[in-house]
Amino acid sequence: MKILKNLSKVERELDMEFNIEKIDSTYKKKYNINVIPALMIEDKVVSTGNVLTDREIKNYVKELV
Repeated sequence: MKILKNLSKVERELDMEFNIEKIDSTYKKKYNINVIPALMIEDKVVSTGNVLTDREIKNYVKELV
């Protein structure tokens, strides 16, 4: 999946390690995620329904971590 490739690239570039999980319907309901893929950072949904570029992911990580 393209978003996983982009996440891996950002991990390497920022020298960080992310906890990447596939979520089940319980999380979808809890965080009101209606479409996938979704990206959450620090328990905050930052994107749903879009495959973010590595640059977009990096900006979210820098902003929220």
